[in-house]
Formats: sequence, structure tokens, C-alpha cells
Amino acid sequence: MKKILPLEPKHIPDSLALFNQGVVSLDEWELLTQGAYSHNSLLSYRNDWHVFADFCHGQGVTAVPCAITTLRRFAELAAQHRKISVIRRVVVTVGLVHRLHQQRDPSKHREVKYAMARLLQAKLPESKEATPFHAQHMIQLNEQLAGSQRLQDLRDRLVWSLSYEGLLKRSELAALTTDDLITQGTQTFIIVRDQRVALSEQTAMLVAQWLDKTGMNHGPLLRRINKHGHLGETALDPSSIYRVFRRASRLLGESVTFSGQSPRVGASRALANKGMTIKQIQHLGRWKSPAMPAQYVGNTIASEQAKARYRHKKLTE
Repeated sequence: MKKILPLEPKHIPDSLALFNQGVVSLDEWELLTQGAYSHNSLLSYRNDWHVFADFCHGQGVTAVPCAITTLRRFAELAAQHRKISVIRRVVVTVGLVHRLHQQRDPSKHREVKYAMARLLQAKLPESKEATPFHAQHMIQLNEQLAGSQRLQDLRDRLVWSLSYEGLLKRSELAALTTDDLITQGTQTFIIVRDQRVALSEQTAMLVAQWLDKTGMNHGPLLRRINKHGHLGETALDPSSIYRVFRRASRLLGESVTFSGQSPRVGASRALANKGMTIKQIQHLGRWKSPAMPAQYVGNTIASEQAKARYRHKKLTE
């Protein structure tokens, strides 16, 4: 949120009376927000406040200050006929009005945050989350293609294995070079954004086979292969990696479809099952906030709280 000073105490009573009426002009909104917002933003604030004030009038309660239960109840009832994005916007507006009137912000209360998290989860169909790619899938694919002499099969096995073991995004996988490989004794590592990721013995063997078969000693680690089976000079790009995971679905005969995000989902759940915390998984997967790993392992409330904190941090930077 933009840094705007609250109203002076002497102006608060009159402003509270105005905002509790529900219909507030754009001029009054501009005065309250000290000209910090555009005309369109002020229109949104005015309309959102009108919706919330109407609800409060119908309930026989004040809009500002409002009780925690009033805002939570508004969100739950509004969710029956409004989009979650609209409800979230109204909740933000309510919080802004309270802060500028030097009132306690009800939108920050955990009861409201939990309610919003539950509503969001109810609105999101499961199909929107990437299908998990598990260790068992990787094992089955390696067994199926173990005897193949095709360069593409070796490369794709390496894509699946590195993605899963390193919780790699497609962009991170595409950016790997031979210089990112490190061997210390019997252990092989890859360097991803200054983080050292240990590889299993099987994946380290795949890396060694790939380097031996391609003769590469510099440049991109994972590269394009043309229709004749010849290795190219350019790196495998994110869209090509997406197709590699689509191929995994076909080879396994899965009724679901993998995407480039699937190994991060599957690996996150495997780590959680081993007892790792969300914070530990966040570090291993190089996420900026714990929101996504929390969502991947099923902790939706923690996920929504983390997303809210991250959005607030970006707005105040």
C-alpha cells in the first residue's frame, strides 16, 4: 500500500459519519487518500466501499469501525455470487478505510485471513494445480528407456531426473551449463542460482553417460536434438522441456498430464512426507516465499498467508 498519513483526529468524526452513510464522492475519496491514487483506482475504491457499506446497513452494524466477524461474514456471503478477486479487493478497501481513520484494520486479523484462504481454495478446482511427478514415475521411465541407444531418450531421462531431484523450474533447467557440474569425491552436484544441489548416484551416472555420449565439455548441458537425432548447439528451452514432460505422460500411459511444474509439486510432497518443514522446502526449491510449497503440500491456509505477506512486501518496497 502507498504510504498515506491517517486523518488528523479532529477530522475523523465527520469523515466516519460520511463513510458510514455508504455513498462517498470521488472528491471525498481523493481527499482521504491525499491524491495518491488514479481516477480509476478511486472509482474502484468508491464502488467497493459502497458494496460493503450496503452489506453493513442490511446487517444493522457500522461499516467503520466494523467487527472482525462482520468482515468475515461479508466475505463468506459474497462468495456465493461474487468472484474471489472482487471479494479480496473489497477486503483491501475496508482495511484502507480503517487505517486512514486510525481504526484497527479488520482485514489483518487471522480470522479474516483464514476465511479468505478457505474461500479461495473452494473456488479453485483441483485441475488448476500441476499434476505431481513422483519418484515412482521417474523410476518407471528410467526402467522403460534404460536399454535405449537414442540420444533423445538419454536426454529426456536426464531432464526428468534433474528436475525432480533439484526441484528445478524449467528456466533453471534450461540455464544449466557444463560449468554448473561439480564432482567432489564420489558426490556430484549441480549449481543452481548459487545453491549446491546434490545428485543421486543414478542421476550422476546419467550425467556421466550424457557427457560421454555427446562429447560435451562446455556450453549448455541440455540441448536440442533435431529430427535426425543430431545434437544441436542451443539449449533446450522451457517450451521444449514442457514437451518432454508431455512425453512422460504418454510413455507411462497416465490419464493425467504432466507439465514442467510437476516435478516441483511431486518433490515438495515427498520432502514433506519425510518430515521437512515448509521453510526447508522453500529453501531447497529456491522460492521467494513459502506460499507455493505450502500449497503444493496441501497447507492452503499457510499458503494464502504467505502469498498475502509477499504481496504486501512487494507493494511497500
